[in-house]
Amino acid sequence: MTTQQKSFLLLLLTLALVLITGCSPQKKLFKKTDPYQRIQQILDQHRSFDRMESKVNINIKTGRGSNSLAARVKIQKDSCLWVSLQPFLGIEVGRLLLTKDSVFLMNRLRKSYAVAALSDQNIGNDQAVYALKVLTSVLSNQFFVPGNKQISAKDFDLQETDRELILSCSHQNEKANFYINKAGEYYRADLESAMLNFPLKVDYSLFQATTFGSFPSRVVLSFQQGNDNTEFRVDYLNPVYNTGLSLDFPLPGNYKQTSVESFLNQLQF
Repeated sequence: MTTQQKSFLLLLLTLALVLITGCSPQKKLFKKTDPYQRIQQILDQHRSFDRMESKVNINIKTGRGSNSLAARVKIQKDSCLWVSLQPFLGIEVGRLLLTKDSVFLMNRLRKSYAVAALSDQNIGNDQAVYALKVLTSVLSNQFFVPGNKQISAKDFDLQETDRELILSCSHQNEKANFYINKAGEYYRADLESAMLNFPLKVDYSLFQATTFGSFPSRVVLSFQQGNDNTEFRVDYLNPVYNTGLSLDFPLPGNYKQTSVESFLNQLQF
């Protein structure tokens, strides 16, 4: 084969590779004109962890004043929320464990505890599962789909503005809008639910780089009931992700069991 023939063959191979790459189905997956593939890309980029543990500072502000305390939080997405209240130099004064079907509460100051099935609190199982999914997703900066089903790109509508992308989804009386800024950060959500009689706004800020992308150090939940505005702010301090979680809930033998209603009425932290 002559040098000229070799050069011609090399050119053909190069063109073939370019054409094959250009016609690859994988290339079409990421076409800007395909909304569902774009939505799936967004979902994949934010499906980063299932478990999180962190020390937190909690601030609650209402029209009547504000209150702050320190705590430790453990989140198993869609499954459970564990909170240890530690307002005094890391000394625990109370603990909460919320699962799909039960709630566990402990008050170390009053040496009391309450354990109840959510069905006993007039909360249906479907409601409980959905509420837990929303709560753990909101606290961990992740998307969710209204109703008790797996998240899918086809459950969302996609809008694009000069400033952000907006993922919207709805199911019966549940609505959710998720906002992604130009940096790719899911930084805001507007939620409406039949379980609440008010819209809930969620704002994320102070994003930090992690091995899987950015994660917000601050979450602010705000809502209005009548003329009363409430803001619930959580600041994460050195969170860790996808580690083994110990969701222990020891109940000392000398603690008195009470009802959830009585427990909440006497709760003073």
